[in-house]
Amino acid sequence: MRIREYVWAATVGLVLADSSIVTLALPEILRQFDATVFGVSWVLTTFNIVLAAAVLPAARMARRLDARAVWAAGICVFAAASLWCALSESIGVLIAGRCVQALGGAFVVSAAIELTAGTRGSHRAAAGVWGAAGVVGLAVGPAAGGLLTELLSWEAIFVLQVPVVLALPAAFAPASRAVEAGPAGRLELAPEAALGLLSAGLTGALFLLVLLLIEGWRNTPLEAAAVVSVMPAATVGGALIVRRFGHARTVVASGAVLVGGGLAALGLLPDAAVGWTVPPQLLIGAGLALALPGLTQRALSARDPQGERAAATVAARHAGIVVGLLVLTPIFTAELDSQHEAARLSGTALLLDAPLSPGTKVDLAGEIADQIEQADGRLPELAPAFRRVEPEPGARRDLARLAQDLEEEVDKAATHAFSNAFLAAAALALAALAPILLGRRR
Repeated sequence: MRIREYVWAATVGLVLADSSIVTLALPEILRQFDATVFGVSWVLTTFNIVLAAAVLPAARMARRLDARAVWAAGICVFAAASLWCALSESIGVLIAGRCVQALGGAFVVSAAIELTAGTRGSHRAAAGVWGAAGVVGLAVGPAAGGLLTELLSWEAIFVLQVPVVLALPAAFAPASRAVEAGPAGRLELAPEAALGLLSAGLTGALFLLVLLLIEGWRNTPLEAAAVVSVMPAATVGGALIVRRFGHARTVVASGAVLVGGGLAALGLLPDAAVGWTVPPQLLIGAGLALALPGLTQRALSARDPQGERAAATVAARHAGIVVGLLVLTPIFTAELDSQHEAARLSGTALLLDAPLSPGTKVDLAGEIADQIEQADGRLPELAPAFRRVEPEPGARRDLARLAQDLEEEVDKAATHAFSNAFLAAAALALAALAPILLGRRR
């Protein structure tokens, strides 16, 4: 039975990883489909909206019908939709495929929870298995997606999921029904609210940090994947702390503080160096390990014979991600416009003051203008402009120095453009302290 539980947990982790796995691929998708940052964010947003909305109805269906059949149907829909996403030729088609993928994923997650509860005897006893898988999947998703995007393509993220998920139905086997009896216990909204707020804040780490690394600081997806792998590593390390201290209210509250503090630190980065993002990610990863399992256990502390409370914790997490995307993306895009103009003005001043001939300055100004136009409101990549300009004899060093100064201005603008959004994400995560500390004690 234990092997089957791990397989069911793996499907939960895979589906929940898909809520974030395309994060590192978003800049590539943005360029390929000539979309806006807000438009491409819906590749994440729609998946989480559909998953949050469908997981409760899917839980009822898994309870009333054969959970194994619901799980198998979800696997097939999820695989077909993954192929749909891989073959998409426009952003609209991709977003539609993500909606269908999330619908199949909702059935997979709900049925896997029900099957695991059947072997463990209750939904609360099963929460440790699927809950841990969900946390790991959510945290590992961006790094895995970045690795595949760099080595293959963003389409490979979806193509490789098809054979993986279709191989999993080999775990089909009879599973006992959950043994919980009697009416459901009293519903507690506090842990659900805390899960939603923490997930909303976490969007800053999963979405904004990736855009900062790739679009702002011009790292490759592979480099960004290596950087954001710090977070899941810290989550695994934080799990060791949880084993020692359990899920007490103080442990859960400490996790929320760590997540909020890490996000605030990302909003106060002193300069554009990836090393500065490591300590905040360590805090966020450890905070997730401390807070999410404890909140899930608190949400399932009463009887849950229908499994709806377990499904509601999944819905709360992904509803929170949707809220985070809808709140943080407009803040970021507004700041990006402001910082884009600031970078243009400071860059103009540096160009005018540079010890270059007027002809070189005119040529360079034209090339930079072309790069800014191609960036379409995003922070421009200036290196191609400098490569196309031939300076007068003896001025190559001055041209290289100007290129470095302008790149630093762009990096500074990128860092500042994300600052307020990260701080807003920190506020959302720290707001989870209210339901954590004020919720009913057990």
